[in-house]
Amino acid sequence: MKADWNEALESGNETIDSQHRDLFNHINAYFDSLEKVYGHEITIKTLNYLLKYVRFHFGTEEELMKRYGYPDFSEHLTEHRKLVDELMNCYKSLISDGHSEEIVERLRVLLNEWLVAHIMGYDKKLAEFMKESGFNA
Repeated sequence: MKADWNEALESGNETIDSQHRDLFNHINAYFDSLEKVYGHEITIKTLNYLLKYVRFHFGTEEELMKRYGYPDFSEHLTEHRKLVDELMNCYKSLISDGHSEEIVERLRVLLNEWLVAHIMGYDKKLAEFMKESGFNA
């Protein structure tokens, strides 16, 4: 099951949308790879990338929120921390228990469902605030 990018996910902020598209492309490449090579190494590599990239991306969003005085900063930040914590839990499980279909399924649900819900809710709300306030990154 791929995480499909579509126009409904566009926030209207090119910086944020570009990073979201990159994230979706990498997630899809991971799931495509799993169809060919089911393995520990590809999942470790992907989790390392995702942890690094989401921290970079969240840093971008958080900087924009701080710079422009976004009123829901704390709530949005909490959501970011939840995803990083969940990815870290998957990583720790992978290291301690080894590769399993359960971990792959946890990642699939986390990345497909959480990411889409976050973008459609929190990120669109942020982009709308920036647009209404006359800010664009």
